[in-house]
Amino acid sequence: MNYRYEAFDKNGQRQTGIMVSPNETAAEDALWQQGLTIVRLSPAKPRVSLRTLFPSFFGVKRQDLIIFSRQMATLIESGIGILTGLQLLLQSSRRALREVLIEVIQSLQQGQSLSAALAAHPTAFPTLYARTLAVGERTGHLEDTLRQLATFLEKEQALSRKLRDAATYPAFVLGVAVFVVVIVVAVALPPIVDLFDSFHADLPVPTKILIGISKFASGYGSLLIFGAIVLLLVAIWYGSTPSGRRIRDRLFLRLPVIGKVILQGQVARFTRTASVLIQAGLPLAEVMELILQTVDNTVVYAALDRVRLALLSGQGLSGPLAAERIFPQMLSQMVMVGEETGTLEANLATLADFYEDETDRSVKTLASLMEPALTVLVGGIVGFIAVSIVMPMYSVLSSIK
Repeated sequence: MNYRYEAFDKNGQRQTGIMVSPNETAAEDALWQQGLTIVRLSPAKPRVSLRTLFPSFFGVKRQDLIIFSRQMATLIESGIGILTGLQLLLQSSRRALREVLIEVIQSLQQGQSLSAALAAHPTAFPTLYARTLAVGERTGHLEDTLRQLATFLEKEQALSRKLRDAATYPAFVLGVAVFVVVIVVAVALPPIVDLFDSFHADLPVPTKILIGISKFASGYGSLLIFGAIVLLLVAIWYGSTPSGRRIRDRLFLRLPVIGKVILQGQVARFTRTASVLIQAGLPLAEVMELILQTVDNTVVYAALDRVRLALLSGQGLSGPLAAERIFPQMLSQMVMVGEETGTLEANLATLADFYEDETDRSVKTLASLMEPALTVLVGGIVGFIAVSIVMPMYSVLSSIK
């Protein structure tokens, strides 16, 4: 956290500035160690900017963390000190990461450990990253931990990309279809409707339906747009509330094929994260607590939280997982074998590989199903509009004769 301070040095000179510290007590200690007499110390208010309003867009990217982790591991393994290594990486890092590393270097110069300095920047370095790194510092295997984190982040990135790609194509096709229909109904159709009315032609049922839609859209277009915007904003607001998120997540999990993809992705993320953290040496209770911070589906979160509470009461991990029907049976069985044989992290890594492959196959299956379905849908809409316009042409030609 950033703290703004005002102090006087030994010569009576006034010093002001901003420092990074995990808490106010640590900030006071750091200033006293520098020989400063503190006059004022308070949390620094972040400046409002596009960077603070949209941290995910302007912040440190996942790829930056992967490169940083691998390069830092190589430097440490080569015998270069942590502080020197950070200063070397500072020159080649992109702006967002460079700004964070400058503050991390300042924290190290004040005597903090690397994990504590990184933990002060949770938007750049997630809690899971900093906590795992702390274990690596304590065991003396920092470079190995950094490489494990890099591999973990790469697999997380690949999984997120697969899930994102699964939703991109259908959304794009539906968006194009809606745009085409709006243009046809609002722009191209009204002149044709006026032409039909001027000849008093006998119109078929599909054309009458299309004309009714066109007239309704023309007469109430502004209200429709306003209503659609209001509904969208209400849906976004309600979706951000706890009850709205639960309903949304439960609905998504019940969708055919899509729900399977989401659940497999969540299980793959859970098993991969648990494997990395257990291998790093964290106790299982803390592993479950950190995993909950990575879960973005409220239904899965609630299930894993119940598993965590059961684990704390001494019931182990496999039993509570088996009691949650949302999770596949193979997950609890493999965990049970891992608990009995002492190979839990290895079994979890195997499960992670399996469910990541399953997610990939499910995404491909979803794409293969969505493409013809969307083609038929869009083709049906365009065909209906075309038939509705072409059919009355015969009546118009007859009236002209």
